[in-house]
Amino acid sequence: MLNRLLLALDQFDTGQAALEFTGQVAHATHASVRVLHVRELEMLGRVPALETVEEAERLVREAVFRLRLNGVPADGRVRSLRDQQVACGIAEEADWWQCDAIVLGSRRLHGVNRLAGHGVRERVLRQSLIPVLVAPTPGAVEVDHVGEPLDTCERLRTPSPRRQRHRRNTGRFGTTASPLGEERG
Repeated sequence: MLNRLLLALDQFDTGQAALEFTGQVAHATHASVRVLHVRELEMLGRVPALETVEEAERLVREAVFRLRLNGVPADGRVRSLRDQQVACGIAEEADWWQCDAIVLGSRRLHGVNRLAGHGVRERVLRQSLIPVLVAPTPGAVEVDHVGEPLDTCERLRTPSPRRQRHRRNTGRFGTTASPLGEERG
């Protein structure tokens, strides 16, 4: 049973999607929510934070207000931590507040950061002893040509243009047909 949720809120659109998701889960399970926003500080301290303390506090106040407006008991807090300490800070806050789950946004990493698992979400997943819920990506619902939402199974059954090209160019046993009609293995 989820009685206490920790929402790790960021200032991006994924944070707003996580706020909506957390509100729905908390309302359905009658859980209370602790909103945590961590201001990321650079390791060397030479680069300023993405937002001021006042902006971070306003972000948390607005999130708490929106949750309370929807009947969800909520409070919030801002912490300032070095970028490599953010995940640990989130896990500590969840432990300190005795949360049943942590809710994160689903900001997608690209390139080397994705491969190396350097995102906050990946680090929280490794450090947390409680379940971590990842809110759906904003705008993640795909629609068909008529504008109707596609369910996951239909999306998987419908080959993408890339998969269609691969199927055309790949022989029955995984060989690829060359433009000259020869087969390569």
